[in-house]
Amino acid sequence: MRYYDYMEIHFSDHALFKMEQRKISISSVRKVVLSPDTRKPGNYPREEWYRRFGIRHLKVVAVREPKQIVVVTVHWVKKAPL
Repeated sequence: MRYYDYMEIHFSDHALFKMEQRKISISSVRKVVLSPDTRKPGNYPREEWYRRFGIRHLKVVAVREPKQIVVVTVHWVKKAPL
């Protein structure tokens, strides 16, 4: 089991609003959090995680806390950073 398998994933109100607006499912966000293709630091303490879905990448901005991951926002991007 991976470290993240034991952590709860919580969604901020902003993230839920944007996911609904952008028609992004919770299961897609969970896939990114549990198995990202790319990770990079964001504005501390945030991290940016990316995963490819077809021709686009789903970007998840999240904060890791001791017992949970809080998803701050989610959106589609054309490219993931290298």
